Amino acid sequence: MKTIIKYIAICLSVGCLGCSDWLDVRPKTEVKEEDMYATENGFKNVLTGAYIRLASEDLYGKNVTMSFTELLAQHWATSSSGNSANTQDDIRKFNFENEGPKSIISDMWLQYYKTIASLNNLLGRIDEKKDLFTNGNYELIKGEALGLRAFLHFDILRLWGPVPVDADMSQAAIPYLTEMTKDPNKALPISYQKVLEMILADLNEAETLLAEDPIIACKPAILNHGYGAILSGDFLRPEDEFQYYRSNRFNYYAVKATKARYYQWIGDKEHALQYANEVIAALNPEDNSIKFPLADAIVEGEEDNSTGDRIMSCEHVFSLHNPNLEEIVRPLFMEFGGYTQNRKSVETAYETTIHPNDIRWDDNKFWEDITIPVTGTQTMFKKYWVTESTSTTLIPVIRIAEMYFIVMDCGSLADAQNTFSKFRIARNMDSSVEGELVDANSIQQRLEKEYRKEFYGEGQMFFYYKRNRVERYTWPQGFDVDVAKYVIPRPDEQIVFE
Repeated sequence: MKTIIKYIAICLSVGCLGCSDWLDVRPKTEVKEEDMYATENGFKNVLTGAYIRLASEDLYGKNVTMSFTELLAQHWATSSSGNSANTQDDIRKFNFENEGPKSIISDMWLQYYKTIASLNNLLGRIDEKKDLFTNGNYELIKGEALGLRAFLHFDILRLWGPVPVDADMSQAAIPYLTEMTKDPNKALPISYQKVLEMILADLNEAETLLAEDPIIACKPAILNHGYGAILSGDFLRPEDEFQYYRSNRFNYYAVKATKARYYQWIGDKEHALQYANEVIAALNPEDNSIKFPLADAIVEGEEDNSTGDRIMSCEHVFSLHNPNLEEIVRPLFMEFGGYTQNRKSVETAYETTIHPNDIRWDDNKFWEDITIPVTGTQTMFKKYWVTESTSTTLIPVIRIAEMYFIVMDCGSLADAQNTFSKFRIARNMDSSVEGELVDANSIQQRLEKEYRKEFYGEGQMFFYYKRNRVERYTWPQGFDVDVAKYVIPRPDEQIVFE
């Protein structure tokens, strides 16, 4: 497979507040790039642009969370016809050689590396401009950029890299890009071992730089209300408005949560347990309240409410903001031809006869039967619905629930039992289920069910299957997986920056 590489000085091609002046930068126009990095705001705008790209349809705004990975996990049945339906069916069957899936895979790969390129451009300039920064923003911006670079390469590895238990440490895996370069040899895949080392090195440096992240001292709920927080009482809050909404940025706890996910992926249970517990145990120093509480209810129309909403925003360790999310989710989940699932399969997945009061099921919280002319009744997914009373612009990427599951997976039997008890109570599940957890096998059986219920529409089920090398899915029906197909094929044009 031949690598085709085109270079530009800046790979940021998405709009963001305050950075529209920079959108016409091309390889030979270096002046505006210099202007961009002449101020602290310029660095802020580049970082904001990276987040905007991540929230796009090609990445976490659709494909990596709601669509491509969920089709691989067999989570959607579709009623549409034509090329779109054929592409969806190909993805479900892991037929990656056809044009529809190939195009989606290529777009994902390209946008991942474009985002990494913009981060690298920022990181390549930030040290020489350190004197520009105020209010600790040098550490904050550099820490976020390094953490994001690690996080994105890790997700690229989870998609395009090997099944972890089968990994050959010396085998070429993916490119790990740390600089803007015109040397094609620096953009070739490197060994699996080296990728893991570079991910961890970036995460370690990010953790150090983010040691005074405002999210440590301030409540996420206060930070996430931005300017409104100034009027909401005597709470700690940063003076710099850029430092609000930390849960929508790659913050200090997102680094630790990614470390937990990383160590679980490579089978280092001791370190995975350590970092997952650190995120779970995080407290707000003002009143010792839990920083990322488990949602114990889903309240309609109350995003950011401490008791939760459909996306359980109080649990967000890291999420992304897309103000145009409604335009993406409406055709996916609210219109004819969108993604659905069989009602009986859904009832089986949510164990409705055992847990009828589960907050994820009770009162049609996540699923609802809708009668559509001609096609009849369809069971439609509601997590991202937009109605008169509910809407969201947030896409969950890491939630605290996953840290609970990592403790269950990586800790002792007592750890699993105690942790699941807390989770079960929050979700209002029947207590009888706790008696099932008697050994490692029963814990995995419970985890498979809970990953499905908890992260439906968030893209995590496919990674659960791949990490555990599952050869046969048993829901919604039997489906044999060729383990080799877990490795998504790299595009023919591996890295193309336009």
